Order: sequence, then structure tokens, then C-alpha cells
Amino acid sequence: MHLPQPRRTPASPPGRRLMRSLLAGLAVAAAMTAGAIATAATAAPSEPLGPEVIRTDQPPTGYSVTFRYQPPQGVESVHIYGDWFYSHPESVTCNDCGDGRHPSEWRLGDIAATPWRILPMERGDDGVWSITVPLPAGSFRYAFTHDCTNVLATGCTLHDDPANPWKIQPQYAGAPGAVRSTIYVPESKKFPTYDTDYQAPPRPNKAGTLETRRYPSPLSTNPVGVHDIVVYLPHDYDPDRATPYPTLYLSHGGGDHSTAWTMQGVAHHILENAIQDGAAQPMVIVSTDFNGLPGGNLGYVNELRNNVIPFVEQNYNVSTRAEDRAFGGFSAGGSRAYTLMYDHTALFGYHAAWSAGGPQASQVQIDRMKGVAGGIMIGTGLQDRLGNIAENSQRNAAALKAAGVDVDEYNVPGVHTWHVWRPLLNHYLRELVFRATATELGIDTEPAGGSGNVRLTAVATIDPVTTSVTAPSGTVDFYAGDQYLGSAPVRDGAARFHQTVDGALLDEPVIAHYRGDELFNESRSTPAEAH
Repeated sequence: MHLPQPRRTPASPPGRRLMRSLLAGLAVAAAMTAGAIATAATAAPSEPLGPEVIRTDQPPTGYSVTFRYQPPQGVESVHIYGDWFYSHPESVTCNDCGDGRHPSEWRLGDIAATPWRILPMERGDDGVWSITVPLPAGSFRYAFTHDCTNVLATGCTLHDDPANPWKIQPQYAGAPGAVRSTIYVPESKKFPTYDTDYQAPPRPNKAGTLETRRYPSPLSTNPVGVHDIVVYLPHDYDPDRATPYPTLYLSHGGGDHSTAWTMQGVAHHILENAIQDGAAQPMVIVSTDFNGLPGGNLGYVNELRNNVIPFVEQNYNVSTRAEDRAFGGFSAGGSRAYTLMYDHTALFGYHAAWSAGGPQASQVQIDRMKGVAGGIMIGTGLQDRLGNIAENSQRNAAALKAAGVDVDEYNVPGVHTWHVWRPLLNHYLRELVFRATATELGIDTEPAGGSGNVRLTAVATIDPVTTSVTAPSGTVDFYAGDQYLGSAPVRDGAARFHQTVDGALLDEPVIAHYRGDELFNESRSTPAEAH
């Protein structure tokens, strides 16, 4: 996000400054003679417009943001509308319930809650309206209202901040999502609030590229015949790299658009931070749009299979293997994620459904999910009362795990907001997506003297499920049944173990357990019988 900075003009030579001064004096005299007297409403702002993040080292959060905005002439009142009201988790007993406290009343343990409310701004002598809001760490959306009298901004037009607009705007008229200005606030060491460093914008020389693309879509009714996606290419994306990139496809929820996951969800920032931390490999992100697609969930699945995925794989250096694709969606997008996960499982190697209850799975669907090559994640905000989402999500995750499906369940405090979906995505990137491995074990034995000992040679090969330019590293532990035999380091994708053991131990099958490393998750081999 770009924050406006004061404009600095290079110093002029003395002679030029004198001439400029004389001309300015003549201009002022002429204007006064004509009766053109500047008013506060048209005067140049004394301070830069837009948001300014200020480190205060004062309670409750150690940071504040000053917003400066200049509306058109004739506006009598201006309010700011932002997602920064807070509640104690136990006070959230229904959707849009809770304390709803102003950010100046933030308390440790609070969750960001709904609904948003407008806050009044003050007009300065220069015609600029301003407000200073103390904020905890995180990413926030905001907009301005003109002459709005409804505390929830119901019926009021929302205006983006012209000094801080989002870089990617919808390509068609009537696209949902009216709040398209964002701000990031770091965490104060003196007043810790939330660990949201993973959302911080990367340095410009470490940032990737956002693109808005329009592709042919016979299914689309709005716009007719074409549809939109937003594509993020990671830092140092190489269109000619020999190893193609994996792709993460994301779906927004109701009332959003293809810009949502990068504008509001800062998915590209979350990815770049994970890459720089060595916790995720570079990948392409595709943020889809389910508006204007008939057929509900199945229509969206058909759009992915027939139009979106082919377009992406033809226009970017990405893999065409299902194992190298991941999907994630929240709310209405989470419902679409369940349809993919249950009935079109093989289209993706990794699946994630967030803030969606999910229907009960049949045995056929359970069997499909047991065969997922990568992994499945289910998560929600623990206080999400919208249609009992929190309760239903946890119940569905428990049922799938009880049925033998390997589910990574990850829930966080919060309601139905981006303050929940950002950490869920962060977990998906750092703990599951494109991190799966498969361990294969080969063993051989030979006699080692007459004491019943044998010489065991075990070779464990560690293969990434996803195509990767990086090979797994770390350590493999070897077991005979439950008896630990020893460990060996992974070199060039394999761990080689040689040891003389009591032959009686090998009456039990040998298993290799790869521990995982910063980029790849653990895996176990199937039991191997000694010969």
C-alpha cells in the first residue's frame, strides 16, 4: 500500500527564486483586484491527504492512524467507516452481537467484531476532514461517507480514499464490494496486540506482481461471454523456469469479487512473507469471481475446470498436474470448496473450506477424500454465529476425522470477518499447501556372524507430492514395529541407514518416518518386511 508523502521541491538558484517571488506577488495583486479570495474549502491541504500510521507508544495499542480526506464542495459532514470495532469473545452470542467497542477501548483478548459503525471526522481550516484512530496490529479496510446519519452507514454511499485507492479495481460495472481502501498497522513491542507480521507489505524489491485478467467464458452472464480473475505472480517469477510453479486458487464469499483476496485478504503479502521465512515455496495465486456464473456450486466447478484452469495453465508457467493445484474458499466460497472436496476431489491436490458448515459426507465422498494426494484443511472463527457456522464447521471436521479422513483442523478466535480468513490462509500456506511428501522404503538384510545378528540396510526415498525445485531435507527415523532402530539424514532426496541389529527385531515390519523440514511435512512409509 502506498502512503502519500510530503512533496519536496529542489531548491532553485537565487535569481530564479527572486523572479518567482515577483511573479507570485503580481499574481496575488491581480487576484485581489478581481475579488478572487481563496477560501478554506479550496485551499491546498496543509498536510498530505490519506492515512498516516503513527507510533505513539501509548495505550491501548501503541499505534494510531490519522486519516485525512477532502470531499467535494458542499459536503456538510464526513464520517469514516472501518472494520475496527472490538468485543470480548464471550459477549458474542449471535451474529452482529457483542460489545462493539471503539478501538480506543481495545482490550487484550478482544476479537474484531461486527457490525462496523461510522465515526465522525472534523473539518480543518484547510477544508480537510481528519480523525485519529488508535488501532491494534493488522490489516484494515475503510471508506468515507458524506452527510450520512445512519450509525451503521445503512443507505449511505461509501467512498474510497482517493489518496489510497486499491491498485486493482473491478473490470465491470456493478461488481460487489464497496470498501476498497486498506491500511496495515504493525504490532507495538510495548503494547502487544496481535501477531500479524505475516500480513505486512513486503519491501518493494521483494514484492511480486498483481494482474487483473479477463478470459473467455461461455458460462458467464455478467459480463456476457467473458469473466475476470486476479493473478498474483510471486517475487522473481520466471516465465521460463524449467520447473513450473504450483497454483493456489481462491474463492471469495458473498458480496465480494475477484479483487477480494488480495485487496481485503492481502493474500499476496501473506504468501511473500511465508516465502521469505522459508515456510512456503513460490506459487501463483489466482483469485476467482463466482458472480455472474449460473448453476451455483456446480456451475462454479464447471467454470474452474473448463475455463479458469485452462486459461491459467496456457498463459502462465504453472504445472498442469492436479497435485500442483490447491483450492481455498470462505463462506459461500467455502461451500464451493466442499463441493470440490466431496465430489470433484481429483481436480486439486489440496483443499480448504473456511467459515462454512459443510454438509454431511457420504461414504463414497469419504473414500474419495481419503485418497487426496496433498491434504485437507477445515477452519473457522470460533465465535462465528452466522448460521451456526462455528458449531457446524467443528462438527463436520470431527465427523470426517472420525471416518478416517486426514483433516487439518485449524480454528481461530473471531467471527465472520477477514480478521479470521487471513490467519486461516496463513496457516494453509505455512502448514499444509504444497508441503506433502511420500516416503518409500526399501530394505535388505544379510547375516552378521553366528549370534543371530543381521546387517540391515534401509533406504528411505522422500518425494514431494508437489513438483518442486527444492528437495526435502532433514532426518528419517527407522523403526521395527515400535522399536527405534536409529536415524539417518536426508541427502539428495534419500536417507540411507546401515546397522547391525538383533535379527529377532526384524520379526516386526520396518517403518521409515520422515520428520519433515521447514518446507516439507512429515510422512511415513508403509511397513516393509525383512527378507
